Amino acid sequence: MKRRLPPKLNGHKICIICEGDEEYDYLFRLKELQVWRKQYSVKIKKAGSIDNISAMYQNEYANDNYELVFIFCDTEITPYEQNAPLKRSLTD
Repeated sequence: MKRRLPPKLNGHKICIICEGDEEYDYLFRLKELQVWRKQYSVKIKKAGSIDNISAMYQNEYANDNYELVFIFCDTEITPYEQNAPLKRSLTD
């Protein structure tokens, strides 16, 4: 019997956790412009602040929903002190 439905494409699932509105809006616009190939399913999530990034990352990583989990946050503006604990919490 001939197949009637197109084959289901199982692309690579990627999650990008953004620190705030600025990063989220930038990446969301890139997604709208379709800069990523169709084989990549990109989910963009907003953490709301640098303090929430670690928990969101650990949740997505532990649930194994994505092949890759990226973090997109400011590192050049104050407070610089918050970046070091974030890095430590992600590598422990």
